[in-house]
Amino acid sequence: WQLRRLEERRDFNELLTSRTTEAEIPLVEALQRYGPSQDSLELRVVTVAGTYAPDEEVILLARSYRGLSGHHVVTPLYIGADRAIMVDRGWVPIDFDEPGLGAFEPPRGQVTVVGVLRRTEVRGSFGPSIPPEGVVTQVPRVDLERLDAQIDGDLQPVFIQLLEQNPDQSGDLPQLVSLPEPSEGSHRGYAVQWFLFAAVTLVGYPILLWRTAATSAIPSKPSSGP
Repeated sequence: WQLRRLEERRDFNELLTSRTTEAEIPLVEALQRYGPSQDSLELRVVTVAGTYAPDEEVILLARSYRGLSGHHVVTPLYIGADRAIMVDRGWVPIDFDEPGLGAFEPPRGQVTVVGVLRRTEVRGSFGPSIPPEGVVTQVPRVDLERLDAQIDGDLQPVFIQLLEQNPDQSGDLPQLVSLPEPSEGSHRGYAVQWFLFAAVTLVGYPILLWRTAATSAIPSKPSSGP
């Protein structure tokens, strides 16, 4: 399992390095050239102009930043009369758990953003669920299909992780979140540990059984009579 995760991490690192070093392209061009496949759009650097809709933003729960607990702010950017794309604008401290607060209100009017395209996030086998109906303001993941049900505009099949925007954010929040550094993490070390545990089990357990059987086979010395 850890070796499989290591290979997945290496594949991601290769994709991250190759695509984020390419020149940014307009969002419309990226969608035409690489869409609708989310795999082909993943990690492409794009630029697009539009208008934020803070009244429709949501809080992406439980995202740490530099060792601090907090959340991300995800806001629709309208790029046409009836089209929008969700933008992860960055991190806020854990106390800010409701959208629409003035502390991190997005720039008003026309905004040009540069960011990295990310695929929609789906629920894993044990992940938290999102209420299927109603308007949600807090979500455990950027599930674009679910968010499309409550956003006025038609959502694009991917969302943007913001890298920069013009005009800039007026305050210190949200904090822009950097792209992950290419790293193999601890998967190799964990794999070595599991191999060692397996070796100890395969070698040590038979030895323990042999010693137990040998001890049981030794006849006990009869006790002497009076």
